[in-house]
Amino acid sequence: MKSTEIYQAKREIINYAKKLTLGMSKPTTNFVMDMLYGLAKGRSPLLAEISRALNEDITLLGTLKRLSRNATNFHDYAKLDQNYLAAVQPQLKDDMLVIVDNSDITKPYGEKFEALGRVHDGSKGVTEKGYLTTNITVATSKTKQPLPLYSHLFSAEETDFISTNVETYRGLNRVDQLFGDKKYTVVMDRGYDANDIITFLMQKQTDFIMRLTDKRWVHYQDKAYKVPELAQRRKGKIAFDSQIKGKDYHLKISHIKVTLPAFKGRAFFMVVVYGYGEKPMKLLTNKVITSKADVLRIVKSYLTRWRIEELFRVQKQEYHLEKIRTLSLNSLQLIHRLITYLLGHHAIKIEAGLSFNEILYRKAQCLRQAVRFKFYRYIRGLAAILKFDVSGIRHFKCIEQRHDPRQLCLVI
Repeated sequence: MKSTEIYQAKREIINYAKKLTLGMSKPTTNFVMDMLYGLAKGRSPLLAEISRALNEDITLLGTLKRLSRNATNFHDYAKLDQNYLAAVQPQLKDDMLVIVDNSDITKPYGEKFEALGRVHDGSKGVTEKGYLTTNITVATSKTKQPLPLYSHLFSAEETDFISTNVETYRGLNRVDQLFGDKKYTVVMDRGYDANDIITFLMQKQTDFIMRLTDKRWVHYQDKAYKVPELAQRRKGKIAFDSQIKGKDYHLKISHIKVTLPAFKGRAFFMVVVYGYGEKPMKLLTNKVITSKADVLRIVKSYLTRWRIEELFRVQKQEYHLEKIRTLSLNSLQLIHRLITYLLGHHAIKIEAGLSFNEILYRKAQCLRQAVRFKFYRYIRGLAAILKFDVSGIRHFKCIEQRHDPRQLCLVI
């Protein structure tokens, strides 16, 4: 392994850590630097593995205790979030897709975790012990990589917990401030099909595309219909071929102008998509549809939502997020956020198309060459280079050596 490649890989992480810790104390800066480097090299949320990746001259237990203490006592979230958003803001363009979804971190055998609640495990379809996460991302303009904007781990057992919707509102408010005068479209799955969510978005005059549940009632030509009943009246006049999760689909699409009982006088469009499953997929949007191109744009925008699902998969497969084991809720939240922000760094670098990326892709030794989603090979290539690093990052830290401490000395 070339020493220049190792140095460049470390420098990427160190420079990014310095951006995230702008305005923080030196001990906090060094701690975040340790965590990001350990996560990138070890690809594990376990503090013991992060400690091993640092390869320090002190005992492993000493490093582990320091990381555990700093993670438990970390409270600079406001500065951390502010610095991260400043780093991603240049990536935001007008008319981007903002993808919102919840995920879960299950701990079925956990007993001592702080504020451990019950969550729905989407992969198994059962309820397990664990934590929920609210996540908001955008798809980057050129490569369509998921770039996280908001990510928060929480539990219904926390004393200040109100509701999952409130957590979503907090994230959307942050996104609204981040975009400023730029336009964007919120894309949501059917779990967000609720009048409260629609009201919140309408009050902010935000465009949205939302998948409908079969329980929803809509009005069409002054008559009330359940969504599946009205969808069956349209068989799809627009043909569209798409690839979702590597599988080809031949879709048939129609659209209907409808109103909702709770929003009288407000016009919406229901887009019906056949060919994706046994039942047609029903989408609701407040965007105006006047042509075939508008309909296809709605469908393509919703299909981009799968990018956030890929982000969850990367968190759990590449960084093994569900193996996280710290008893403090604050530590859990910090490690989850640092993994998310590290993925934000990867998305920015992939979007930039740097020449160093090609080195990382080769080091990953992937079987397939032509892929659109490059997170996996970027992460594996970075870890493959860093595993040959034996010096760690102690030389990058700003550790002040005091030659004249002016300490009082008593002659005995």
